[in-house]
Amino acid sequence: MSYFIIVLDNSIVFTGLARIREDLGFTTAGLSWVQNAYALVFGGLLLLGARAGDILGRRRMFVIGLVIFSLESLAIGLSPSSGWMIVARAAQGIVMHSN
Repeated sequence: MSYFIIVLDNSIVFTGLARIREDLGFTTAGLSWVQNAYALVFGGLLLLGARAGDILGRRRMFVIGLVIFSLESLAIGLSPSSGWMIVARAAQGIVMHSN
């Protein structure tokens, strides 16, 4: 389930990159941060999330992660600026590493 959500979310972001660039005034380098902020944080905190699942329970961490990931998706969709979007994408990476 969580991998489907990750793939779906990334597909939506990748498909909308041209529109994101136009609406928020991203540069080409800035667009790479939209893609990479998520991946860098996700990969960097993967072990920490696995340990949190061991301590707090995998099901609890999964549900909490899905709720926060959904809220961050909403924040990305409502982003008023490029910085806001990059921070929200990074926050998604922080949350989804626990799933």
